[in-house]
Order: sequence, then C-alpha cells, then structure tokens
Amino acid sequence: MIPKKIHYCWFGGHPKHELAEHCIASWKKIHPDFEIIEWNETNAPLEDNEYVKEAFAQKKWAFVSDYVRSKVMYEHGGIYMDTDMELKLPLDEFLNEKAICGFEVKGVPYSAFWMAEPKHQLSKDFVAYYDQQQHFVERINTDIFSEMLEKEYGADRYSDTIQKLRHGVTLYPSIYFSQDLPKNYVSHHFNGSWFGGDEENTHKKMVNVYGLLEQLINSPDAAKSVNAVINEHKIIDVNKLLDLIPKDKIKEYLKQ
Repeated sequence: MIPKKIHYCWFGGHPKHELAEHCIASWKKIHPDFEIIEWNETNAPLEDNEYVKEAFAQKKWAFVSDYVRSKVMYEHGGIYMDTDMELKLPLDEFLNEKAICGFEVKGVPYSAFWMAEPKHQLSKDFVAYYDQQQHFVERINTDIFSEMLEKEYGADRYSDTIQKLRHGVTLYPSIYFSQDLPKNYVSHHFNGSWFGGDEENTHKKMVNVYGLLEQLINSPDAAKSVNAVINEHKIIDVNKLLDLIPKDKIKEYLKQ
C-alpha cells in the first residue's frame, strides 16, 4: 500500500513563491491527515553519488531534486509532487496501487507527480540510473522517465490512456494529473526551474491546448465540448488556438 506521505523538494534556501505556497496549501486542505515532508539541504541525500554531488555544487536545484525524489520515494514511498502542482481531488483511491504516474501530454510521461510503495522497482530503477552516472549531465528528468517507462515497463508513450505496465505500475492520461481542467486530481502550473519568464505560461498553455485538441478529435460533440472548456477557463481566444502551438509540434502531432 502507498503510505500517506507527500514529498517535495525545495533547495537553494530562498523563500517560497506565491504559487508554491498556494499549491502546498492545496495539499494540506485536501489531505490534512497526510504527512507532508520537505526535502532540502538539511535532510536530503546529497552525498550518494557523483551526479547529485556535482549538481548540488553547481546549484542546479532542479537536477538535485531529480535524484532526491527518486531516493526518498524508494526509501519511504508515498506521493511526490513538484511545488507547482495544485491538488484538487483526494488521492485515496490510488493508495492501494503499487505505483502510478501520469502523462504530461501525449508522448510525454513525466515524474512531476508520482506515487509508489516503499522499495518499488520503478523508484529503484530511477535511483540506479543516477548512481550509474559518472558525472552530472543536464538531462531533463522527464526524458529519462519517459524513456524508462517505454523501454523497461512497456508503456506506449503515444497513447494518452490508462495503461497497466510491468511491476504493477499504472500510467494515467494527462487529464488526471497534468491539465488544468474544472475537475481533475492534479493541475500542473509549470512554474519550475526548467522554464523562465513567458516560457512558463506558454508551456502551460500548450499542455492545455493539447487537451483541447484531444477533445476536438475524440469527442462526439467536439465543438461544443472544446468551446465549453475554453470559455470556462479563459485559457485563450478560440480563434488563436493553433497560433500558440509551434508548427513543428502540430506536424508531429498530426503524424500520429
């Protein structure tokens, strides 16, 4: 069983920004009975391997958290969330699973949200990846996670659906733990160390636009459904929908 613990990382010693405070407050509101653990310079495993030691020395906090989340999830189990993830519905129904994760968008399973039992194979494999690195290399965690799920666990990264993978891992669609929808479990606001300035908002818009395009393709009443989401969220003007997506992404999507 997955323990009632929520882990997050906060390195660098700077005060939490408003979004982080808002998201952490949402965790406490939805799950007041869960233990919430902050991993930072005072308690995190920062001497385990060359990767994390070098990343920490270079103050690459996002990459430090990549290793730390893997290790604490292996040792303790529970739930990992980035501090830009807002919890909107209780997660109790997933606690009986061995491990779960979700898509950011079609083609991109990611580790910003992740649940697992202690000592689970997925966490173990993730830790092993970093232990095997002779030096710190800037490779985004999402790429590593997606590749591992596809090659080692049998995930179809181009099927944004519920998938039962090896070792009891369940991979959930992006509507569960990523998109900013009126009613889902987690919304990812993409305000992390990977982005800067307007790029954060553009990436979030692109994720949500992807969700709208999925509805456009799959919904029997697509036009009405898409317009309802756009009008309710005021994400973008419907006439500017495609303008927000890079043309190469549109071409790649249409090839699927």
